[in-house]
Amino acid sequence: MASRFRSTNPVFTRMRPNPDRDELSWRPGAGGLPPTPQELARQYRQPSSLTVDDVVMHTLGVIGLAVVGGLVGWLLQPTAPGLVFGVGIAALVLSLVVGFTGWLNPTVVVVFALLAGCGAGGVSHAYESLYSGIILQALIGTALIFVTMLVAYRSRHIRATPRMARIVGAVLLSVIALSLIDLVLWAFGGPRVPIMNDATPLGILFSVVVLIFASLQFILDFDMIERMIAERAPRSAAWHAAYGLLIGFLWVYLEMLRLLWKLREL
Repeated sequence: MASRFRSTNPVFTRMRPNPDRDELSWRPGAGGLPPTPQELARQYRQPSSLTVDDVVMHTLGVIGLAVVGGLVGWLLQPTAPGLVFGVGIAALVLSLVVGFTGWLNPTVVVVFALLAGCGAGGVSHAYESLYSGIILQALIGTALIFVTMLVAYRSRHIRATPRMARIVGAVLLSVIALSLIDLVLWAFGGPRVPIMNDATPLGILFSVVVLIFASLQFILDFDMIERMIAERAPRSAAWHAAYGLLIGFLWVYLEMLRLLWKLREL
């Protein structure tokens, strides 16, 4: 019996297990025969379905790759900003492909982590050159938001709902669309999108609102991970979980960075 786990997280909406490799179809004694001692031993030595440890280890690995990419972007930014900019655009395009097609595998996750990390590293260097210490503040702020959202989710003070998923997904797409417009205008020497780049009360309010919705992405991630574990998703689903969490971390971090820059510009 193939398992299909449904998600309220827009990052995972189109992602489903591969029926040809679905580990959930296996059951002890399938075909009317009891499991052999070897099968039982193999099952209990290593879980056949997704665990919290799988998610944690994959997420740490993916974040580690993003950090490596970030260091490369940081070092390249002063001498090759165009290259770093192009890598960041490639990461954005890849994330859109994944979001609209559901095409995701370990290779895609690894490539995205490196590309996105490189782009974020270049952006970080640009902000740090303007205001020393802003990167550390953004990292601390991102960590605090993650912990706060985790506590709020575990205590059931904030619950994931389909309505929340639709709103967060719409905000995410809107921010991506505005970012693309802003980049095109900048590339052709035109004016930047004011509400995204101006250190005005309205611009700061915009960043605060976007940061709130970016934080809610973590709630959707936690809900999806909990559902996958409860429904005994295959261990390979840890790549999907790690990808979703990485999207959340990058979104919150970049929005936090933008907000701190606006506050310092006042």
